[in-house]
Amino acid sequence: MIFNGRYSQPTPNNPLAPFVEAGIRATDGKWVSVFFLIDLGADGTYLPSKYIEELDIQIDQVKTEDDVAGVGGQRIKHVSFTTQLRFINKVKDEKIFDVEIGVFTQEEALDLPVLGRDVMNFFTLLCDARANLVWLMDEADRTKLLQFCDTIETR
Repeated sequence: MIFNGRYSQPTPNNPLAPFVEAGIRATDGKWVSVFFLIDLGADGTYLPSKYIEELDIQIDQVKTEDDVAGVGGQRIKHVSFTTQLRFINKVKDEKIFDVEIGVFTQEEALDLPVLGRDVMNFFTLLCDARANLVWLMDEADRTKLLQFCDTIETR
């Protein structure tokens, strides 16, 4: 399966960056659509604090942790939210993961949802900014891509 993403529009402070949409299962069972920045430098997947309310996370019932550090090493408080993450492609095939997502409790800690290596390691990522192409491929399509690349190399 291939799941399509897209590149963000660049701004003076933010260059082009790859994003992908996924659904997160809220505590009431409903799916909340989220556009994630694909960040292969992030160990885990994280959400800004605004999602605490949207996902109906009861932060008084979960442990607050501070084992995540940003640039500069400052520790950032977050809660761990055990849930599911769902990707749907153009033909409505879906892939669902059981995940633990960190949700930051301080508004200034994170402004964009970040999809980290905990999820991305299950995919092959193909990005082409000039073509506005962002593909997350599962193992079957990765194999097809590698076979195609082998045929190009032997020419």
